[in-house]
Amino acid sequence: MSRQVILKTIGLFFIGIIIYSCGGAKKPAKIEKVFWPPPPEEPRILYLGSYHGESDFKGKSALDVLLGEPDNEISRNLIKPYGVAARFGKIFAGDTVAAVVFVIDPKNKKISFIGDKPMGKLRIPVGIDIDKKGRVYVADAKNQRVFVYDFKGKLLTAIGETEGPGKLLRPAGITLNEKNQRIYIVDVLDHNVKVYSIKDGKFLFAFGKRGKGDGEFNFPTNIAIDRRNGNIAVVDTMNFRVQIFDKDGNFLRTFGRLGIVPGTFSRPKGIGIDSEGHIYVVDAAFNNIQIFDDKGNLLLFIGKFGSGPGEFNLPAGLYIDRADRIYVADSMNRRIQVFQYISEAWKKKYPEKYKELKLYKPEFLNKTKTKEQ
Repeated sequence: MSRQVILKTIGLFFIGIIIYSCGGAKKPAKIEKVFWPPPPEEPRILYLGSYHGESDFKGKSALDVLLGEPDNEISRNLIKPYGVAARFGKIFAGDTVAAVVFVIDPKNKKISFIGDKPMGKLRIPVGIDIDKKGRVYVADAKNQRVFVYDFKGKLLTAIGETEGPGKLLRPAGITLNEKNQRIYIVDVLDHNVKVYSIKDGKFLFAFGKRGKGDGEFNFPTNIAIDRRNGNIAVVDTMNFRVQIFDKDGNFLRTFGRLGIVPGTFSRPKGIGIDSEGHIYVVDAAFNNIQIFDDKGNLLLFIGKFGSGPGEFNLPAGLYIDRADRIYVADSMNRRIQVFQYISEAWKKKYPEKYKELKLYKPEFLNKTKTKEQ
């Protein structure tokens, strides 16, 4: 049945629903602030919002939601995001089903794509990062390369050799050390991290092999850099831990184990490090983010299964930008959730906002207090 026939068949039904549901103007609901830990504790993580794609800016009719996108078009909304990164006011989300990187521009309310052209066509985009020149690095697990694009999506080069130790079997998480001009790429099937030059894409060295010992991996997936010192944190997924290395791949320490209680892991995925050295680890099985200090001590966890603010359904990639905004690919909810770490620098920059947060009382607490009185 054609889209036009469906429109004619059910159009009057939706019109009836709209007329019925618009019986009168309603008072806008109060927008609650969402942050962790909850009051009266000191606020540490603030929910900022979520992005699904073009529907965030242009709206989407009930019919569009029901019928979906035409088969011959790229979806203008996220289907299954995995990797995420952000810089220069834009959010980059790799969608493994749409096989493109969504470029979400909240300021200008626009959506564009990277990796949709024949040159540099993506197949399974996962890890993403952006350098200070606006070059976008995308790990393609299927093409066994990291493609480098300019900010407009033009392919510039590809990283990964056709044979030898520099060949990528299944690249996943990536991160840049711009000071040392290195790109670190997690190779899931080779159970190691491969390091290349940002300048010319040449293979430099690799570290790790399959195993359970210090500095060994079992299907590692994602990676993050501590911008304070250049240390690298790698999610050693099937060893259920995080390993920390220096910039040259020398093992420093590890934390985590298989478990079902806070501080342990079941299906660790995305990872990020904020400006104060806290390590954030997404767990797709727990549907949460666990936050550790740089020694691996658990500080806080946020999230649970669901579709509300701070709730997740199979979260994957995580990225923390230079302003300590936290971006999480909430895969099965088809969105990117954005949070703010309330750092000491943020408190000094936004003293009034911080004061407002500290004094804020959620509506349910006000109602409880009224009943008790």
